[in-house]
Amino acid sequence: MAAGRAAGIPITEDQALRWVTTNPAWVLGIDDLTGTLEAGKRADVVVWSGSPFSVYSRAELVIAGGEVTYDRSHGPTPSDFELANSATERAP
Repeated sequence: MAAGRAAGIPITEDQALRWVTTNPAWVLGIDDLTGTLEAGKRADVVVWSGSPFSVYSRAELVIAGGEVTYDRSHGPTPSDFELANSATERAP
């Protein structure tokens, strides 16, 4: 997005978000299953505290596989080490 804007291309955040969600699903031929938030489609969702393109935004809520996998309101943010260990403990 920044490189496009630097080149004089007026890119909105909505357009940039489509470039990393909708368009890849379409290119892969799976846009009927994923890529947008619609009833009947599969999606993992992150609710951000601000713009998802800002380094200052934080993930407030993560829903993956139909379950809440992270909720900031439930305590401090786990470290990368803690996340990696919990992922390996759940792996089959």
